[in-house]
Amino acid sequence: MAVTKEQKNLYNEKIKSYKSGLEDIKKEISMVKSVGKKNAKVDPYAQIRLGILSMQTANTLVLMSRLSQKIQNLKNDGYLNDARKEISSKLNDLLKLVGDDIDISVTDSKDRLKLIEKMTVQQRMTLLLGFKEAMENVKESLGENAKWRWSFPDMHFKLALLAKNMFDFKEHGASKDPNDEQYRPRQEMLKFIIEESQFAAQEFRSKFELSTKDVSDLENVRRIFEMLKKVYMITGNRTELDKLNISNESIKEKIDLMMAEKAGKKKKGQ
Repeated sequence: MAVTKEQKNLYNEKIKSYKSGLEDIKKEISMVKSVGKKNAKVDPYAQIRLGILSMQTANTLVLMSRLSQKIQNLKNDGYLNDARKEISSKLNDLLKLVGDDIDISVTDSKDRLKLIEKMTVQQRMTLLLGFKEAMENVKESLGENAKWRWSFPDMHFKLALLAKNMFDFKEHGASKDPNDEQYRPRQEMLKFIIEESQFAAQEFRSKFELSTKDVSDLENVRRIFEMLKKVYMITGNRTELDKLNISNESIKEKIDLMMAEKAGKKKKGQ
């Protein structure tokens, strides 16, 4: 059904406040970037603030699409794709700050964590949960059949990796006192790292089974398992480590089989 003139006029009127909000966010982004460039010690926190502003941008774009859906019965995929790209881009920026290596050592992690040492564990969790919520909002609004559906496994992987590399494993291991005010937030953040990693692995598995049948997706599952393996080893979770090793071996066997089949087909074609 075509959008009526009345619907279009109403939408254009209602969308003004959202567009104004986006302009305000853009102004703050420009200001924060300027402050970060002038002071190297402040820049890491400027990057964190930019992450929050990116989430606000993405959430506003989602609301703009939902407004279009409500008034015009027309989903705006352009807004939603911009929101998706906004989140993904900022996750990349934050990974540059704390490291994007799944094998980063506790020592290297400590050096990186010094850059954001003034952030409490709870503040880090708030940031991570904000990204998680923004991603889910975009994914839900796009729908399961959207052409960008399978870009989300990679985004969840980035979020899990960001969480891991923002977590102070040494501090976690040194403090086991439940009365410590940081004890519960640390436990919650560790739980988030594990659950988001597991979810990212499942997303890549679904992408493989339902869409691509590409071995690279299984290789990403294996990379996530290797990351989780290190988490379980550092935290001494032997039970989950044993379970993970079984799953990891299964994925490795599947990858090896696919690579052997691919090599066999290539050989026959020569």
